[in-house]
Amino acid sequence: MNLLQLVQQQQDQAAMLALLDYYEEDMKHLSKYLRMPYEDAMQTLRTELLELVTAGLTE
Repeated sequence: MNLLQLVQQQQDQAAMLALLDYYEEDMKHLSKYLRMPYEDAMQTLRTELLELVTAGLTE
């Protein structure tokens, strides 16, 4: 939760990278269900996560 606050309130780049790292395994698992190349699926999932976090929609 602390990482989320750092990203949303202070746009902390290190916290953003740590948050992406935290969800990396989940995104790898989810990428198997997307009908696109692995690299594209992972990039899409990362982008969507960052958009949700920075928009504050995770509350």
